[in-house]
Amino acid sequence: MQLLNVQPVVANGEGNKWKLIKNENEIRVYILENNSSDIVKAKARTIVNSPINKIKSMLDDISHRHEWIPYLKNSIALSEYKNNKRIEYSHFSAPWPASDRDFVYQIELMSKSNKQLVYKMRSTESSSMPENKNRIRAELYESIYTLTALNKETTVVDLVFHADPKGWLPNWIINIVQRVLPYKILRNLKARLKLPG
Repeated sequence: MQLLNVQPVVANGEGNKWKLIKNENEIRVYILENNSSDIVKAKARTIVNSPINKIKSMLDDISHRHEWIPYLKNSIALSEYKNNKRIEYSHFSAPWPASDRDFVYQIELMSKSNKQLVYKMRSTESSSMPENKNRIRAELYESIYTLTALNKETTVVDLVFHADPKGWLPNWIINIVQRVLPYKILRNLKARLKLPG
């Protein structure tokens, strides 16, 4: 019920164009088809029985993200935080015969209020991480985590994801991944938050 009472974070002009495609394990997944890309944008939403600061600590723990983000082999920071922004690198495994993918992106942490935190990520370039011939440099159009505290122990987590893995993968396969990945990320995040410590 609470899921319906919190306003979702949407880009300008997207409004009610999101289409619900999955509602499982208290995680809702929506897609948005747009004219600017053949790749669908996906959004997942859930309520987590954890305080907002605990979830923030998990998102900030770059050295352990691979333990709950599917296919992620490792992530590293390429710069220090400055004005709440930094450059990061992530390397994702891909099943044979596809090549691994990697991303170089800027992450920005914004505080909308004392009850809401927003992480925005978008591809960028960095001389600190040139392209690797054994991997395909993918493009992250947009990835947004929005944490909204309902109370001291409960948080709504929204994840918007829109990326192009590049390479020879057809769009229909890419769109399957787009639809599934945000769900798996939030499912794993919830499971990880239940672990002791």
